Amino acid sequence: MNGRVSRPQLTLDLFKPAPHDFASFVQGVNGEATAAVESWARGAGPTVLFLRGARGTGKSHLLQAAISALPVGGMYVPLRELFAAGEALLDDLDTVGAVALDDIDLCAGHAGWERRLFNLYNALSAAGRRLLWAARAEPAFTLPDLASRLRASLTYQLQELTDVDKAAVLRARAAVRGLELPEAVIEFVMARERRDLATLVALLEELDAAALAAGRALTVPLAREVLAARQA
Repeated sequence: MNGRVSRPQLTLDLFKPAPHDFASFVQGVNGEATAAVESWARGAGPTVLFLRGARGTGKSHLLQAAISALPVGGMYVPLRELFAAGEALLDDLDTVGAVALDDIDLCAGHAGWERRLFNLYNALSAAGRRLLWAARAEPAFTLPDLASRLRASLTYQLQELTDVDKAAVLRARAAVRGLELPEAVIEFVMARERRDLATLVALLEELDAAALAAGRALTVPLAREVLAARQA
């Protein structure tokens, strides 16, 4: 074997079913954007939507929820995970009924990626298929036609959640894991850690693993130990 990853392997191993849904999404001030993505998933409204927002604002969750809710087949493509596989992975996506491309800003400045992204946009549009793309910031595409297609997309800027909404997200994520997350623990970690949602969710996973490994309930003393170990 030459070590290369084949397209069937990519499809089976990396384009996995989207794990998130709309019911578990805490929209906070992003109600308009959430409603637009739900409409897109139902086949209503514009065929192309662009979501823009900083890390932890829920872009990936919304894209995965949209694919989960589709009445026809669709595919969620996390480019941050798949970028190293090369731009050819975009070539056959025009046969999919709906595509959700995450982190398209990674393609900016890479001629091969930009050309294939442009071709995919055109092919999906010509076939009447749907495209949902997202980035942390508006990509500085060097291909003018691709940049114009992006500007023509209906765009929503996702805003950071309030601390109250972030706590609600943590409770929802804990419930999915079957984890009892006391309010005291939420208050403790939010007072001592960075409060961007991505950091808090990663910390929740670490706390869950520590509780399982120690055979203990998730308490403030355990959270204190985990945070102390991270800072050591």
